[in-house]
Amino acid sequence: MDFSDFQAFDNLNTEIIILDGDSFNLVWMNEAAKAAHWTEDSTKLDGKKISSLLDEESEHQINEILQKTKKNTSSLTRRDFEIVHKDGNSRTVDLTITFSEKNNFVFIEAVSIDNLNKIIDSTRNFSTQKIAAGLARTLAHEVKNPLSGIKGSAQILKSKYEDDFSKKFLKIIEEETDRLNEIVTRILTPAKKPTFEYFNLHEALQRVLALSNAESNENLIIERDYDPSIPEIYGDKNLFIQALINITQNAIYACTNFAEKPCLSIQTKISYRQPINGTVHSTLAEIIVKDNGPGVSSEIEDQIFFPMISGKENGSGIGLSISQDIVRIHGGAISFHRKDKQTIFSILIPISSNNINGAQSA
Repeated sequence: MDFSDFQAFDNLNTEIIILDGDSFNLVWMNEAAKAAHWTEDSTKLDGKKISSLLDEESEHQINEILQKTKKNTSSLTRRDFEIVHKDGNSRTVDLTITFSEKNNFVFIEAVSIDNLNKIIDSTRNFSTQKIAAGLARTLAHEVKNPLSGIKGSAQILKSKYEDDFSKKFLKIIEEETDRLNEIVTRILTPAKKPTFEYFNLHEALQRVLALSNAESNENLIIERDYDPSIPEIYGDKNLFIQALINITQNAIYACTNFAEKPCLSIQTKISYRQPINGTVHSTLAEIIVKDNGPGVSSEIEDQIFFPMISGKENGSGIGLSISQDIVRIHGGAISFHRKDKQTIFSILIPISSNNINGAQSA
């Protein structure tokens, strides 16, 4: 049977599943449905039931709706319908099931409420972080000039007052001015125009581990799980390494200082249908950095990517802000959460046809 007429559904974020009207076996599904794991192997649908991966209750409810829809030759909608898979994972969807008597097909349309919330959250977070980064950069520009004046004045006074008391405090003024100037410079760094080219993500990660001295720490367990199918990334390799170093060093600090058996895990994989700034991207490269440290304090978790916010006692609060800015320059998004006593940072970078073509020609 030719299903070319259904290919237009592949451009939708809505999950579309088509069943045989007699057996209710899977006939076809779009890319969004495949990414949502409606079946174990989306390349072989013949003879499979839609309920093969669902728990008993979800299977019963969906079969009941299918029977009722076919009997009444109508369309039924279930709002906030909870789908529970056999592995225990669950999600909430708006489910619409329609029976086409003419074609003897059952059309299932599922709109993930979770994805809608993700889209809304990604837009809100992206806007908030962009405003915060812009404000920090504006303040940095305003602070830089007075700092030069303060340091210059201190140097003039040092040439005039040579007593130990004066020299001591003038030295403090110079050192603190230099420290503030370094912080300001680091805030401004991501604003420079990046140099984009194709680079191997895993080579960059190995460089990050070397620069962060992770491999020289004998007490630290390092777990790597790299997906070799990820094409080369189009971006500024040096900036990207800096973003990953900031995240990795935080993870190393957290687990080596607070965990009995410190463990750092770095994983790469392909992700599908993830929103960034309100736009759902079909294919993305995901970098996941995990540590078994104490996690981010609940008092600052909503502002962790804001400049000058830090969970470290002597931290400047600049690193994650810069990382977030660099990732955004690459069209991506960065987030974190806590699961199974692990702090998990995730970076998503969209993979376009340019990435794939570039990787093949590189």
